[in-house]
Amino acid sequence: MARAAAIAGAVWLAAGNPAQAQTTSVAAAAAADSAPLRPLAVLCDAPWFRSGSRVQMEGDGAMPMSVTMTLRRTTKSPTGCRAQLEVRSKSALSALMGPPVIMNQVHMVNIDRRSATARSSIESEHAVINAQGRYARMYGEAAFRGQGVFSYAGMDIHEGSTIEGEAFESSVSLQIFPLGADEVVGSMRALYASISVSSRHVGKRQMIDTVLGRKECMPITYEKRTSLGPLMVGEEVVQVEPTVMHVTDWYCPAEAFVLRTEIRQQDKVQRIDVTAMELDTTAPDVPPAR
Repeated sequence: MARAAAIAGAVWLAAGNPAQAQTTSVAAAAAADSAPLRPLAVLCDAPWFRSGSRVQMEGDGAMPMSVTMTLRRTTKSPTGCRAQLEVRSKSALSALMGPPVIMNQVHMVNIDRRSATARSSIESEHAVINAQGRYARMYGEAAFRGQGVFSYAGMDIHEGSTIEGEAFESSVSLQIFPLGADEVVGSMRALYASISVSSRHVGKRQMIDTVLGRKECMPITYEKRTSLGPLMVGEEVVQVEPTVMHVTDWYCPAEAFVLRTEIRQQDKVQRIDVTAMELDTTAPDVPPAR
């Protein structure tokens, strides 16, 4: 059971968890067939891209979770932007009937907007991971790099639009310790995980209930494929089957954010809702280095 939970944790880290997806892409993109090219990457210019911004999400289903994300030390420059992203999460496999795994992540996210198209590049290297379960804790590093159109914010999205996808490569390397001890008892490495998001379809605007009240939002649907690649658990190579998820993001233009995500996988549906948003408009951004 502990091994199954550890593998599930590696999948969650390396192969695209909702927190990473929501933060690095705000779940989706620009209408490539109709939106004018802007001189600035919209992800850098989104209203929530400020130091002190905080988002909390809650998910149900086979892996119930609670995720809180905070942006700090945001900076902008002519070539892009960067921010420190702190992620605190609790997640559990309901089938294991155990306590949740508590995980803390600290990423320094870099966004490059020098592309001649609406696509951007995003990366995080040497992110610090600290996780704790019932019997053990894990400590290590993770990284991801992606290309695509990552943000809906500020774009001219309308019903019937087709939106470009995204592609990510990620890795995670963790050491495993028993609780209350500093002796390494195992390791886990997934160095070649990949995530691909298909072209996305924009549906008809609808009114939905959100944490901010009843809002007009647009369903944006796509297919997400994840592959963990060969997973090294100690000296053993574990092959984890790739997964295919059918995702609907409910993007709310007035808030420039995805306030709900629905994920369907093997006839099971998980719903992830934003349950709190704090946009600290008083916190100054760090000026770009000269």
